[in-house]
Amino acid sequence: MSQDYSPDEQSPLILFVDDNAALLRSVERLLRLEGYRVMLAENGEDALRLLEASDKFPDMIISDISMPKLDGFDLFRAVRAREEWLDVPFLFLTARDQIEDLRQGYSLGADDYLVKPLDQERLLMVIGSKLKRRDELLQRIHDQQSALETARRELAWMVAHELRTPLVSISMVSEILSDEFDRMGTDQIRDMLDTMQSGSVRLNRLVEQMVMYVQLESGSLTDMLQQRARRTDLFDIVVSAIERARRFCQRSQDAPARFEDADADIQVNSDPNALRHAIAEVILNAFEFSPDDDEIVIGQGTLDDQAQLTIVDQGIGIPPEELEHVFEPYYQVNRGYFEQQGVGIGLTLARGIIEAHGGSITLTSVLGKGTRVKILLPLLEE
Repeated sequence: MSQDYSPDEQSPLILFVDDNAALLRSVERLLRLEGYRVMLAENGEDALRLLEASDKFPDMIISDISMPKLDGFDLFRAVRAREEWLDVPFLFLTARDQIEDLRQGYSLGADDYLVKPLDQERLLMVIGSKLKRRDELLQRIHDQQSALETARRELAWMVAHELRTPLVSISMVSEILSDEFDRMGTDQIRDMLDTMQSGSVRLNRLVEQMVMYVQLESGSLTDMLQQRARRTDLFDIVVSAIERARRFCQRSQDAPARFEDADADIQVNSDPNALRHAIAEVILNAFEFSPDDDEIVIGQGTLDDQAQLTIVDQGIGIPPEELEHVFEPYYQVNRGYFEQQGVGIGLTLARGIIEAHGGSITLTSVLGKGTRVKILLPLLEE
């Protein structure tokens, strides 16, 4: 026996399963009075047939346990075996209130367990609570999926843009050299080769960033860095990081930087290439947001049992509402106004690499006055 009542197509749909015909009619009336749509089934087999044939899956299932043909536990297992039905709240309603039955119902993963004789007020309260919680979870999932889809689109656009720009310049220069080489002077050829080299460097950086980002997201970066770690002079790493940052700096290849109170004898245990990459990303960020003639100041010392590195610029600063987002992937401060290059994962990588070394990175900024980044790393144990 089964019936389907639809007083309002927007109302939650509840499947009620019980072999007691009088209880079925009673619960149906109760739920319809509360504005719910109702599907009824006398046993688990009828319930499964209803589920298979229905165009819309119910928002909740309430099932008795002791039923002929297919009991409530087996119905629950059949429902949970279907991936598309996993998020539907499932309540057991039974006269069997022994502790073993309660334990079995909850161990299977049921959302709640109501004991006969039926308390109508409690039933309605539980239904309302479970449906509200499900709606909240579904909304959260929807919001997360929307955010993920937006991030995917932004990443696809930025990666395509970043790949296309150097590839176009390399392709264009190659064609010009191929067609005009015999008619070009030495200086013209050198300019063409410099353009090609610039595009190649930029492309190489993008590939390196994406490979390291995949390692970070997959969780393999920490183990990889630990395997490659060795005694490292932090001062040497910072010097080479400055040069790396200048190589990728769009503002100026000679962006000024100076050391202030730098302790050149500090050693840390690190993967030198990865740590250089992380520090260079921070320095590059400082270069890009600083006026052309303003230098960034780098300090290096110790704080308790840690090495402390600071990078300070006198640039545009970061708005307070954007500070908490600067380490998020693909996020760039006011990208529409400032023509930064890259896909927006530089600081994300910097934080991931530094934390994988057992360190930390923090950022403070005053809008219109500049930004200060502090990096802490464990000192090398003797």
